[in-house]
Amino acid sequence: MTFQFAVLGSGSKGNAALFRHGGAGLLIDAGLGVRSLTERLASVGSGWSRLAAVVLTHTHGDHVDTGAFRRMAREGVPLYCHEEHCRRLAPDPGFAALDALGLVRCYEERPFMAPSGFRVEPLTAWHDGGPTFGFRLEAGAGGKRRGVSVGYLTDTGTWDDATAEALADVEILGVEFNHDVALQRNSGRHPALIARNLGDRGHLSNRQGAELVASILERSRRDRVSHLVLLHLSEQCNRPEIALREAGEAVRESGRQVLIHAARQAPAHPDLAFAPSRSSAWRGHGFAAAGARRPKSRRAHAESCGFLPGMALEGS
Repeated sequence: MTFQFAVLGSGSKGNAALFRHGGAGLLIDAGLGVRSLTERLASVGSGWSRLAAVVLTHTHGDHVDTGAFRRMAREGVPLYCHEEHCRRLAPDPGFAALDALGLVRCYEERPFMAPSGFRVEPLTAWHDGGPTFGFRLEAGAGGKRRGVSVGYLTDTGTWDDATAEALADVEILGVEFNHDVALQRNSGRHPALIARNLGDRGHLSNRQGAELVASILERSRRDRVSHLVLLHLSEQCNRPEIALREAGEAVRESGRQVLIHAARQAPAHPDLAFAPSRSSAWRGHGFAAAGARRPKSRRAHAESCGFLPGMALEGS
């Protein structure tokens, strides 16, 4: 069975990501306007009718959208969120429409089953503005099938050993690489905003994200973590090439070979098709990769390495 993971939007202007197996999809966050979300779902071969559920990380405005909630209500798509999220979203008319139809389901800080066989394990994140969670998502397991798993963690100012342990052995790992510390400090932003972003309730820097990746890889079996997706890059305080370089260093030091992708605000990217093995594939455009070892042939090089405009990744 082929699985799909696609980031529909990642950044301060809106966040959403799709994990799909068979015909059913699970959406992480709905922080894009309904038109953008509809178009980006279509661009990766999905749509509202193929969504089994939406799970919410937290209630900041770049992760929720009232129009998307209204569309979910019309389509009968349930929303899974924490009880405190419900309280914070109560004044939102789109959320109210979902709630009136009985489509709001509250999760606790323990694994739960979402429709179509998705297993969701909430992971504590440290972020201002109320309870925030990352997720370990699993689907396709049954009988002798191992199934696949995706790790997704963004909007957190720090992490601990329990975080790394919970994200070990996933096929696709999505981790926040929000900012470069020097660019953040010299950004000209209000000092309070800079302090917030650098603090333990803000966002992970490139260095913090790379350290988390290294810890996860150390805990993971050799046949796992075939793709690494860098999430929530700041448009003002980061550069894709800087984030990719930091992530690439962590991968190379692990002695592994992992495809690395820098998610975008727009359009949807990356869009990955994969199976529960190291034979994972990529599709879409503009992906960037870094590996622990130089490929042995020109063909392998072309398939495993990519470029961003104006720069070549180290090791390519």
